[in-house]
Formats: sequence, C-alpha cells, structure tokens
Amino acid sequence: MSEELNNIESTVHEYRKTLEGFAARTGAKTHHVEIRGSGEEREKIARIDADLDAVERAANDRAALRAAQERLKALEEERAQPQFSARAPKVADVKHDLSSPEYAKRWLSAVARGDQAEMRALSTGTTGAGIPTDLERRIVERMYMANVLRTMAPVTSIDSKRTITVEGNLPATNLVAEAGTITPADPTFGTAISVVPYKYVCATQMSQEFIEDAIGQGGIGSGLDWVASRIGLSMGLKMEEAYTIGTGSSQPEGVAGSSMNTKLVALSQVNDQGGTAITAFTDADKVIDTVHLVPPQYRNSPRFQWLLSDTMLRQIRKMKVNTTDYIWKVSETAGLSGGVPGTIYAVPYRVGQYVPTAQTNNLVWAVVGDFNYFEIFDRTGMTSLVDPYSAASTHQVTLYTYARTDSKIMLANAFAAITC
Repeated sequence: MSEELNNIESTVHEYRKTLEGFAARTGAKTHHVEIRGSGEEREKIARIDADLDAVERAANDRAALRAAQERLKALEEERAQPQFSARAPKVADVKHDLSSPEYAKRWLSAVARGDQAEMRALSTGTTGAGIPTDLERRIVERMYMANVLRTMAPVTSIDSKRTITVEGNLPATNLVAEAGTITPADPTFGTAISVVPYKYVCATQMSQEFIEDAIGQGGIGSGLDWVASRIGLSMGLKMEEAYTIGTGSSQPEGVAGSSMNTKLVALSQVNDQGGTAITAFTDADKVIDTVHLVPPQYRNSPRFQWLLSDTMLRQIRKMKVNTTDYIWKVSETAGLSGGVPGTIYAVPYRVGQYVPTAQTNNLVWAVVGDFNYFEIFDRTGMTSLVDPYSAASTHQVTLYTYARTDSKIMLANAFAAITC
C-alpha cells in the first residue's frame, strides 16, 4: 500500500510540476494547458490523467471487492447454521434481485440439489437463471486476467442489439475575411456498425460430493470460488481468440483477423516481401514505418499500443536501427528485472497468444493503433442452467454458464498492421 501511495504522490508531483512549468513559461493560468500548452506538455498531462484514472478505478475495484467479501461472509455464516422448515418454500415468493443474499442462497441450493424447477422459478426469461452477482463478479475478474484485449479496449455493457454510427467527415472550418461568407457543413457518419452479442457457454461437470463440499459447510469461498475462476479462465480465453482473429461473421470481429486485413488499405499495411516466414522477420524499418502509418491524432492517445505474438516480440527485441541501437527499449526506471515492460519504438505493447504466427499469406502478424477504436460489447448479465440428468449415472451435475459478447473495429484508420 505504501508503494501505491508513493506512486500516487509521484504522479501528483509530476502533474503539478508540469502545470507550474507551463504557467512559468506562458504566464497563462494552468487550466489553459490543454489549449495553449506545447505538444509535449499536452501529451504528458494526458498520460498523467490516464494514470490517475487507473488509480481511481483500482481503488473503486478494491472497495467493491471488500463489499462483496463482506456479503459473502454473511452468507457463509448463515448457511453454516442448521436450517429446518415445516413445509417447502413457496416458489411464488422467489426474489429476482441477483445481488441479494436470498437469491444467492436459493441459487446455490438449487445447484446443490440439481433442482431444475427451482432454477426455472429463479429465471425471469427463457435463457436460464441469472448467476448471483458476487459469483458473476468472480468469473468476470478471472476473464479480465485471462483476456489481454479486455484490458486494452473499452468494454461496454449493452442490454440489446445495437447499431452504432461512427465518424466520417468533420464539419468544415474556414478562414474568412472580415464580413466574409461562411459556408456551414454537416458532420457525417459514414459507417453504421451492427453489434450482435454472440453466445458463449461453458459446461462445467461437478460430482455431487464436490458440490456438497463446495456449497455446504465449506461456504462459497472454497470450492465454488475455484469453479468460478476456471469458468472465467475458460470463457476469457475463448473470447480472447475471437477478439483477436474473429471473422465478424457468426462471431466477434477480431482486431488482428481477416476483417482487419480487409479494412486496412494498402497504405495502412507493411508487407513482408514474398510472404517470408515470421521467423525470418528482421527488418526494423518496417516496424518504424508501421507506427507512422497511423495518423498523429491517434498516436497521442494513452491507448496507442502494439498487439503482437510472443514469436513476433522475440524477433523485434533483436532488431536494431543501426548496428547497436535496439528499437525495443528497456524501461528507464525498472530495467529488464523490474517487472515493467519496455517499449517498441517508444510504443507500449501487449502480447496476445492468438495473434497469427503462421507463414500463410494475408495474415496480420502485428497491429498498432488507438485501441479506443476497437470496442468490446458485453450483453448485460450471465445466466445459468443446471442439468442433473445427463451424467446422473456417475452422480454428477452439469452447470451451464452463458455469456454474450461482441467486438468491433470502430475505425480502421486508427490502426496499422504488419502483414505477410
């Protein structure tokens, strides 16, 4: 915690130092820095703002996690007490608040008994009962850990299919003489993008003994927590594959997939001559050229990053502009052993395990751009179904967990790629 506070202190100090330097240089008030500041000052302020936003989000996540743990503890203590009832509970009294302890208790009990009638009663639709909020949070947290693109791109929750229009032409700005004629123009939105969340399902088979131990006296935080982490990991990896190389037809659209290759015009791609194998890729100039194919307004974004495979990273880290100057730079403060990654031509990078590395032509080997323009859309809420019959001969229950998601390239001009 002290290290985190030191980092915040350092960031705030840098923020004040930049503003004071601007004020001393220009004589303007500090809040004018975004208008009158130099390019370096504006970029530094934008990056510091992004760092502070990240700190705020982390603090909010920790507060939400503490609240969830307190609710789980109360629920575990309640389930640890013997419970007796003179009659069966009335299905008509079911509550549908997924965040309530009562709902979580009934859902867990239905899973433990393989009670399909109770699961149907808990459902408000035709797709199964919603997963309790605390359990869903554990699954989603694990999905973020397993899914690189969820940490790079904006993630939006939607409750239905959407059609989104994206920017085309800007309104016209003219330089006019005094009393000169001004010709107004409408901004245009050139492309309508349809968002259709695609369904993913994870089928988890558990023995009755495991369920009783995970949900009974052991409480939610033991076996079921482990199951939630496995579900989140499995779903996160499968979605990551589509977010990376999905075709956009009957599956999400991938940022390094064939659809991206099609959307990028020739000037936004750097091709290795003759489809040379990626293991022979040694031209540092192509890496530098690729960065500069992206217009400057997108390169200034805090989300401007590389996405590439581990194979490609290994080759790039060996490349030199001259005979001694590597284009991969070690962090100035941490070095190789400090846990902070370096940069590729001063641009941060993330390794994606599904980025292509094969020698087949027309594959995207590395993509760089402003990932604000690659967006992930999650359909609100996960749902579940319990099947106590298919594996009944081995005394097992199958828990089906459903989630719906889509991803879209919102603006191809904000990206460039190295292709074979």
